[in-house]
Amino acid sequence: MKNKFFIPQLCSLSLIGTLAYGVSYAMPGMHGAEGSGAAEPPVASKDMGAPLNSPGSEIEITYSADGKTAIFVSTREGSIESPGNPYSFDIWMSHNVDGVWQTPIHLGPDIDPTVGPNINTSAWELEPSFSDDGNVIYFTRYEPGNLLSGDLYVVQKVDGVWQSARNWNDVPELPSINTPSGEEHCPIIVSDSLIYFNYSQPGVTQESDIWKVEKKDGAWQKPVSLGAKINSPERDHMHWTGVSKDGKSMVITSMRTDLGSRGGHDMWISHQDAKGEWQEPVNLGDVINTSGEEMCWTFTPDGKKFTGSWGPQNTFDTDFRWINKDEIPLLKDFEPIGPPPNLLTNTADAGD
Repeated sequence: MKNKFFIPQLCSLSLIGTLAYGVSYAMPGMHGAEGSGAAEPPVASKDMGAPLNSPGSEIEITYSADGKTAIFVSTREGSIESPGNPYSFDIWMSHNVDGVWQTPIHLGPDIDPTVGPNINTSAWELEPSFSDDGNVIYFTRYEPGNLLSGDLYVVQKVDGVWQSARNWNDVPELPSINTPSGEEHCPIIVSDSLIYFNYSQPGVTQESDIWKVEKKDGAWQKPVSLGAKINSPERDHMHWTGVSKDGKSMVITSMRTDLGSRGGHDMWISHQDAKGEWQEPVNLGDVINTSGEEMCWTFTPDGKKFTGSWGPQNTFDTDFRWINKDEIPLLKDFEPIGPPPNLLTNTADAGD
C-alpha cells in the first residue's frame, strides 16, 4: 500500500460518521486499516498515473474549460504543514502539454501571481474549481482540526494577475451562505441565479444535505433543502459538474446505506419528476462503485470522461482514476454542465 496521509472526510469532510467509529479499528492510513473494504478499484476504471497521483492522497480534481489545466487537492510533499496537526490539505495545479500532464504546481506563497493564486495556507484548502473563463477559482477553506469550520472562498484574476482570496460573504455578487457554526462546501454554480451547495447545520440538516439558493428579482433568497428523498440520514453531497445541462438530473456522492449502496461512499444519480421535485437517487452500479470509497467524481469538459478518487474503505488511500462516461449505463444520456460561470465583475477590490 502507498504511504498516504490520512484525509478525514474526503470530498470536504465526508467521513465524520466513519471517524466516530475510530475506537474500533486502526486509524485510516495506518497499518492495520487495510482490511476494511474493497482492496481493488472497479475493473473498468483506469489509474490516471503520475504526476497527478503521488505518494500522497489525491482528491477533488476539476478542469479548465479547455481541459488543458487540472486543479485538485493533494497531501503530496510540498504542502504547507498545519501547526499542531499532522495532516495538510493544499490545492495544486497541473497543465497538459501535448497530451501529457506536467509536474503539479503548488498554489502557495512562492507562486508567481501571473501563473496562479497564492491560496494555500496552514489551514486546509479543498474543493477547487476554475470558472468557465479561467479568471476565478472557487474553493473551500477549513480550520485545521475543525471539521465543521468550512467556508466558501473565491480568488480572482484581474488583468492577468491573481488577487487575494475573499470569503464568499464579502463578495457582493455571491450569496452570503457561510455561517459560523457549520460547513458549506463545493457548490455547483448552475447559473447567475441558481447555486446548489452542501450544508451542515446542527438542528437544521442531517449529517450533510444538499441545498439550493436562488436569485429572484435581483436578490439572493434564503437557501432551501432539496428534500428528504435526495437527502438521507448519512452524508449526501455533490461536486462541481454533477448537474445535467437540462437541470433535471444530478450526480451525487453519498454514504447512504439504503437503495443498493455498495458500501462507503458511492456515486449516485437523482432525477426531477414532472413537478421539478428531486427523487430518490439510484446507485450508478458496479461499473463504478465498490465497497471502497468512490468520491467527488467529475466530468471532463467535453463530457466524455468521468474522473475522481477511489480508495479502500476507511483507509483514505485515494488516487485519481477515470472511466469513459458511456461505460456507465445510467450516465450514457447524461450531458453534464461544464465549469461554473464567473459570477464576479472585473474588479481588483480584493482582500484577505
